[in-house]
Amino acid sequence: MRKHWKLIAYLLGFLVLTVTLALTQPLSDPDQLTAPPDENSRYLIPTYIYEHGTLPTGLEEEVRISGYGFSYALYNAFPYIVMGLAMRAVGLINADPAVLLMTARFVNVMAGFLMAWVVYLLAKRIFQEGKSQWLFCLAITYQPMNLFIHSYVNTDSFCMLSTALIAYGLVRLYQEKADLRSCLWIAGGVTLCALSYYNAYGYILATVILFAARFMKDGKAIQREDGLKAFMKYGALTAVLVLAGAGWWFIRQGIVLNGDFLGLRTRAAMTAVYGAPEIQQANSFSGQGYSYIGMIGEMFRRQLPAKMAATLIAAYGAMTVRPQTWFYILYTLVWGAGLIGCVIRIPSLIREKQKTGWKRKLFHACMLMCVILPLILFLQYCYTTDYQEQGRYLLPALIPAMYYVTKGLDRFGEKACCCASAVIVFCAAWQVFAVALPAYLSNNPL
Repeated sequence: MRKHWKLIAYLLGFLVLTVTLALTQPLSDPDQLTAPPDENSRYLIPTYIYEHGTLPTGLEEEVRISGYGFSYALYNAFPYIVMGLAMRAVGLINADPAVLLMTARFVNVMAGFLMAWVVYLLAKRIFQEGKSQWLFCLAITYQPMNLFIHSYVNTDSFCMLSTALIAYGLVRLYQEKADLRSCLWIAGGVTLCALSYYNAYGYILATVILFAARFMKDGKAIQREDGLKAFMKYGALTAVLVLAGAGWWFIRQGIVLNGDFLGLRTRAAMTAVYGAPEIQQANSFSGQGYSYIGMIGEMFRRQLPAKMAATLIAAYGAMTVRPQTWFYILYTLVWGAGLIGCVIRIPSLIREKQKTGWKRKLFHACMLMCVILPLILFLQYCYTTDYQEQGRYLLPALIPAMYYVTKGLDRFGEKACCCASAVIVFCAAWQVFAVALPAYLSNNPL
């Protein structure tokens, strides 16, 4: 017990923070500015599963979002299935509406707990020293918006868990001889990613590239120690596991929605029929007549980069529960110092170019892709569907981004890592207990 006290404190700290948020946030009131974003609309799906014992198609009026005309049931619904089943189990004992909502929320709390544990396992593999390992864990797990998404009904929580599973599985695959365990980690992560959130699909692409590269030598031939036979064996095994785990959902969608296995075409059709015209026009830049270049210019005019950075750090409720300005400055200094340290490392990395293998470079390229793709998908979503200044859409980039921030802070020594870790823990506690909790209790007294 004494040997693992840091791990226990780290995991218990996460639970204290997320459970506090889950218990005190307003109960799915769409008119309450401190209520979690879109939770009222998303909670319709596990409620439907709880009441009917079946999965909605997304076409039912019961799960349709008022004003917008579509349903989140058109999209990846696996997290809602878990919530609905948990609600049915708890409902046998206590069917109070508040208890059922908390049950759904606690499914995501546990997903976040599992993510925290996997991030710890990942840190042990990619950093040699304890100070760097814990900084990496805290920078991801205790990041205020990451805490937030694990405290209410959404699919983001499972998505973040999937990114941790994929990252750990890939690192394990590269550090050890290919085996069944690595395939299970990767397959589990990819399956969960496919069934949770489109914004993280860059991880699936990265997995395909890096999995194939693992068995290659000099970018051309299959390595002798593993061989083509091993590549086919583990590649086929992983592919079968993913198809079995996620394929059923897309087949079902294709059947139910006439070939629209992603639900995007059906959403547009439902919005056109059932959505309020003023919402349709105002929600996207294309609906307002902007070109793509014009949209970028308008985003800068509206100071989108600064707003996205702020809401990526901490903005709870309907982006109304925010800390003071000094909080954002302090957090930005930590991230900025990490990025500066990372840039400082570039010359030494260039000098060691001959010592680093092509697989390492490819791995970093794929991780950078996982950082950039959520931003590209966010911009596309703003242009075609719905413009929202919410940094949480960029959270799938958190793990690779914090890897580079941690590497950069490590460049400045042990004291810098310890100070950054202390700042992160302080900011997490401040946001939950000094900012969010008073706002929630004033609107939702226990």
